[in-house]
Amino acid sequence: MKRIALILHLCLATLLVSNIARPCTTFVLQGGGRIYFGRNLDWDWDNALIIVNQRGVKKTSFVQPGDTPVSWTSGYGSVTFNQFGQEMPFGGMNEAGLVVENMSLDETQYPAKDSRPAVNLLQWMQYQLDNCRTVDEVIATDAKIRLEAPPVFARIHYLVCDASGGCASVECLDGKLVCHRGNDLPLHALANETYEHSLAYAHDHPNPGTISAPLKDPTSDARFCRAAARAVRFQPGTPKADVEYAFDTLQQVSHQDTVWQMVYDVSARQIHYRTQTNPQERTINLKTLGFSCGHPVQYTDIEAKPSATGVVEFKDLTEAVQRAYLQGFCSQPSLKKQFGDLSLQAEGLMQLLRTYTCADK
Repeated sequence: MKRIALILHLCLATLLVSNIARPCTTFVLQGGGRIYFGRNLDWDWDNALIIVNQRGVKKTSFVQPGDTPVSWTSGYGSVTFNQFGQEMPFGGMNEAGLVVENMSLDETQYPAKDSRPAVNLLQWMQYQLDNCRTVDEVIATDAKIRLEAPPVFARIHYLVCDASGGCASVECLDGKLVCHRGNDLPLHALANETYEHSLAYAHDHPNPGTISAPLKDPTSDARFCRAAARAVRFQPGTPKADVEYAFDTLQQVSHQDTVWQMVYDVSARQIHYRTQTNPQERTINLKTLGFSCGHPVQYTDIEAKPSATGVVEFKDLTEAVQRAYLQGFCSQPSLKKQFGDLSLQAEGLMQLLRTYTCADK
């Protein structure tokens, strides 16, 4: 196990450095009893596996040597978008309607080591999706687990939303978890500045300009103001029209490096997404998926086209499939040029995932 953790974290340290200064944007639309969560990923690569994560799985967190890992059994199934393999998502939604997504934040300062067991900054999202159904439950986990400081520069914050309409920004500032929710989160958006800074900027710049055309200068402040303004002015219609409004908002705050656009229909438990490589909108209905443990984990490639009936088809995520994906992802010349050889990622992750078992066995 020590060797597995060391291999994984050598790879993870290199991978996470690539989070630096990426201009992502998130927002939440609410009205008419419906909730939509929008997310742009601005990044150099659009590869990913979309994974159906099972409930009832016994897990241990991926932490650096010397840190105490967290152990838990997943209580909820989820669908996540995983570029670096199973258990390390960029974000997703669980069957209870909880959505967790991340964006870069240079001001992040992670907590110092203490008596709490630790979880890394990517698996923290999977932990929340596995264990929580509400924003309040997510925030309460800070008393039980510590968000581990990565061994390299990799600083992010999170926007979280649940099926009751609860939303929160979650940030690590000055070594402490800082959350804005309820009356402290009047604007339901987040970009690449602290929420406090973004809210103050929006207060000082109440007119975000036209809200019907892409931004000419998509700075973090401008993207936050535009997304927040469109969230405030959202008028619900049909679900189809609402999703189109969310995608239009994403397009207005997009960047030349925007590779994924996602709209989570929280109320309907559906995920709509499109990518730079394949702009065709695809939809995943969580209500049709099987989340019980005991059968192979299911996945689809993020670039895969839907069936003739428009349904996204999932397949078994075997160890060979996942290893092949990771080796292909890590061998891309552009990735290797920037980060070197990451091939150890695949084997380290495979070894660790073999320790995950169903709780009833």
